[in-house]
Amino acid sequence: MITKENLVKQHAKVAEDAVSAEAEALALKDQLESVTLLKLTAEDRSSHLDGALKESISRSLQERSNILIKISEEKSQPEADIEQLKSNIDTCEREINSLKYELHIVAEELEIRNEEKNMSTVRSAEVADKQHLEGSKKIAKLEAECQRLRGLFRKKLHGPAAMA
Repeated sequence: MITKENLVKQHAKVAEDAVSAEAEALALKDQLESVTLLKLTAEDRSSHLDGALKESISRSLQERSNILIKISEEKSQPEADIEQLKSNIDTCEREINSLKYELHIVAEELEIRNEEKNMSTVRSAEVADKQHLEGSKKIAKLEAECQRLRGLFRKKLHGPAAMA
């Protein structure tokens, strides 16, 4: 009987081990399901956070790009204005130089005309002086001739015929 009892004990022990193994398997299965659920939750959260991070990086890069474009535009406008002002200055300087040259030419022409006018005035004065001198000479000649004729006239009037 010892063998039977041993066999029953052994059988009870195996049954107990089987029940214990089944309970342990069930606990491990529950633990595996719990870990799997945690893993899926973590993966879902990681995926969500990864998407949010990518979207945030994308927005940040887009904003940076927009800022760089705006800075570039804001920088290029004053540079274009400076170039335009330089061009305007160059144009004004050329115009000033052109006007200075024209003024110089006109001043020279005016000086020539003034000299011509002065020469003309001098010539006119010389001609007038010459004519005055000639007129004075003629007047002096005529007065001398008148004096001579008066003298002759007086001689003739006072001469032999006048006495007769």
